[in-house]
Amino acid sequence: MNWLLLSAAALGLAVVALRRNPSWLKGILQLEASAALRPLLRRPTALDRLIDNLRRERDPLGRHRLLEAIVEESHRRRSDPAMNKLFQRFAWMHVNELPEMAEALKAANGGRMPAVASFQLLASALEEDGHPEDAGPIREQAVALGLMDSVKAEPIGKIKKAGSK
Repeated sequence: MNWLLLSAAALGLAVVALRRNPSWLKGILQLEASAALRPLLRRPTALDRLIDNLRRERDPLGRHRLLEAIVEESHRRRSDPAMNKLFQRFAWMHVNELPEMAEALKAANGGRMPAVASFQLLASALEEDGHPEDAGPIREQAVALGLMDSVKAEPIGKIKKAGSK
């Protein structure tokens, strides 16, 4: 009989709490996919491992390589809306961090900037998504940094011309 009274009391407390704070039940029922729970929910992909490595990487060359790999992999799968958000997040991150990495990249590449696909991929994606006004500054930054076109290994003058059309 005691268990029946305790169960009724617990149910009564839950109803009162639910009336006072409706999001309380929602918070209990929703499973948050935190980094600690991610391995329990699904197996980590190669992209997950790249992102985890990026969180720990402090070397500019290492960050550049990881960001470029993340951007290229997520760009391939950007037809999925979640992957498109991921692509844009890390492409913007790479574009914003590249000026700080420029000296290390030049030193590792014999005094020249290597090809960096993130600028071209992000600018093209923004135009495809209907935001050509955001693509122009990215192209201008690429030209200002003296980046090379990743396809033909020549200066990104063609990117600047494409942006003016």
